[in-house]
Amino acid sequence: MKKRMLALLLAGIMVLSATACGNSGVSSKDPSTANPSTPDQGQQEETTKTDAQVGIEVFPEDQGPPPADAPVGGQVVIGISPGSLSPDMMSGWSNGATNSGFLDLMSGYSLATYDRNNVYMLDPVVVKDHEIIKNEDGSKTYRFVINENLKWSDGTPITAKDYVFNLLLCSSPEYVACEADAMTGWALVGFEEHNTGAAKEFAGVRLLGDYEFSLTIKASELPNYFELANVGYGPMPLHAIAPGADVKDDGNGAYMTEEFTEDLIRKTLLDPETGFRYKNPVVSGPYKLKSIDLTTETVTLEINEEYIGTYDGTKPHIQTVISKPVATETMRDEFEKGNIDFYSAGSGEKIDAALTKVEYGEMKANYGIVPGTRITEIRFQCDFGPTQFEEVRRAVAYITDRDELSKQLTGGYGKTIDCYATEASSNYLAIKDQLEPQLIHYSYDIEKAKQELINGGWTLNENGQEFQEGVDKYRYKMVDGELMKLKIEVACGEDEYSKLYNTVIPPEAEKIGMEWKYTTMDFALQLNHMNRDGVDLTYHVYFCSVGMPEILFFWYIFDDNPETVALWNPYYISDPELKAIAKEMQKIEPENTDAFREKYGEFQKLFNKKLPGLPMEFGVSYSFFNPKLKNCVPRAYAGWSDLVLDSYIEE
Repeated sequence: MKKRMLALLLAGIMVLSATACGNSGVSSKDPSTANPSTPDQGQQEETTKTDAQVGIEVFPEDQGPPPADAPVGGQVVIGISPGSLSPDMMSGWSNGATNSGFLDLMSGYSLATYDRNNVYMLDPVVVKDHEIIKNEDGSKTYRFVINENLKWSDGTPITAKDYVFNLLLCSSPEYVACEADAMTGWALVGFEEHNTGAAKEFAGVRLLGDYEFSLTIKASELPNYFELANVGYGPMPLHAIAPGADVKDDGNGAYMTEEFTEDLIRKTLLDPETGFRYKNPVVSGPYKLKSIDLTTETVTLEINEEYIGTYDGTKPHIQTVISKPVATETMRDEFEKGNIDFYSAGSGEKIDAALTKVEYGEMKANYGIVPGTRITEIRFQCDFGPTQFEEVRRAVAYITDRDELSKQLTGGYGKTIDCYATEASSNYLAIKDQLEPQLIHYSYDIEKAKQELINGGWTLNENGQEFQEGVDKYRYKMVDGELMKLKIEVACGEDEYSKLYNTVIPPEAEKIGMEWKYTTMDFALQLNHMNRDGVDLTYHVYFCSVGMPEILFFWYIFDDNPETVALWNPYYISDPELKAIAKEMQKIEPENTDAFREKYGEFQKLFNKKLPGLPMEFGVSYSFFNPKLKNCVPRAYAGWSDLVLDSYIEE
């Protein structure tokens, strides 16, 4: 489970996410200024006269559901990385970004959803009525009545049992026995008892009627600014996954009847001949699975006719969605040939090359500018060795020319970031102007790096005598009665980030009496070391790309509970101040946005000072798409699946 949780965090870089903005036909290498709200009017009028509107940049105000009279038909082809498709299309075992896009299109009717401004809200398509009850013991109950017009792709009505079944299945001991992450409903009353098998009932999950049920959040998890995320679950088809079994509630919580067994799950989900994940599954989303061929890595989706639409009336208009395995280095060529319909360029060289081809008519495409939803990070291990000390982490920051490295890695399209956020985040953008002047910008400064080390007591040589510049090579510090060498072990991959960092940083480290030793390894081994899974405690630093979702549970990331630190706290930091302020962020009532953002700013300033990780930069992508796709508007936190759902085809 540790591996899966961390892999999910690190895999954020793989997901196509986007936002649209800027002047038509004009690019900017500063993502903070590449977002004017309106195009030049004369240019806009001119572009409407071009055939097929090729080479047009779309704007954020253009986003919205496709028109009701938009044509239905056609197909799009999605380029995927060879070998990235898992057969595990429906069970939830896979964290793969490839599978997630197709799963998103097959999933629907969650109790809560994001609107187009990334506000998380109850979905009126699903929720007919609801009540929030504050209980005497401090817990909180959400009672839901769902609409009666929702159907599975096979025409079967979606009922309250399907929502309750999702929670019972994905938290059950039977699910655990199948080596799944059975953590669904972890914040609800009775989760531990149900999850371990101590109780057959899930006390915080109640079946109240054919279309009525309730979910109760533990008092220990409240107040919670993001509490809606703890009840915003979707349905699972009881009749398809657990045939013969049923959901019951005798007053002590919902439970599965005795027909629900591990053997049943293995047969209905995992068996290659009979398993739900291998066949055309029953789904609730805008698309359903027509076929999957693992030999050719081809997934084919088609419109689910039973799907009634999203909160704003969005329904699918593209009839067929198909995958095509394409090597990363040939992705643009395949797009240029028209063999795939989306292409994302994230580095300066790739962006410039693609824009040039569009400008000269060599590549037929429209595009949107996408502020990044991830940060690249030098991640410190804060519980052992030199990196347990703040002054060492800040010294590393001062010897790292982040501005120059960002320019080299992104071609000037990225932006150095000083806190744990990107400009895709609405919370960060809301306080950005007030916050940024209060943050330390760790620009390259050897003298400041030395002073941090001196202030932290790194003033000795290998003999325990006073360190002398020009004479002694490395600094030491007395820690627990023994000399500790200022040596930092780094585990990294063969990617362009790692290669550049390990070319630039080691000689700078030598200048301040620090040894910077790096070891290259494949990602799987790196994960083992990061998770400390069957390996010796060795490495103090990792290079990471970290996804920054809009809803980020800071209070778990910086919690030092020994039982969960490896799951949630990748820095292994135990800092009372960071932990306290993160918990304070959690304990703000959901409706008090101003208070949350004030505390969010305080947290960012403290992170910036304590520096459990050194944020390097967030990127910007240009998301190119086939001009035949109308109403296609790349935007923050929108993957290709969102773009497919928004679009319709006009050849």
